[in-house]
Amino acid sequence: MPDITPDVLAALRGVLSAVHYQHPAHPAVLPCAVFYESGGSVAARADGAPHLCEVEYTVEFWGASPSETHALSARADAALSALGLRRTACLDLYDDPARAHRRVLRYRALCDGDGTLTQ
Repeated sequence: MPDITPDVLAALRGVLSAVHYQHPAHPAVLPCAVFYESGGSVAARADGAPHLCEVEYTVEFWGASPSETHALSARADAALSALGLRRTACLDLYDDPARAHRRVLRYRALCDGDGTLTQ
């Protein structure tokens, strides 16, 4: 399965410089983003080999207010959509211990063996 993680990282860094893989830095400097590959599977086979794979990424924006996380997620949505990912979920949360607002987005796409994404 092709790894598009570097492309996702580059797209997110175009929105925000503080981007972390899997966990925010401690202590986290807000605003920041966290992303990770949250799923992957073979969607179609041809001649016994994977032909299309489904990739899934989760992106979390951490900020001081809901308006901050919403603005960042809107910019990221445009960048990730331009890659060929489609948003499939969105959830707003408040992390009491961190005293931070968090917006969690999930993205999916079909990917061929060359790493070309299709929705």
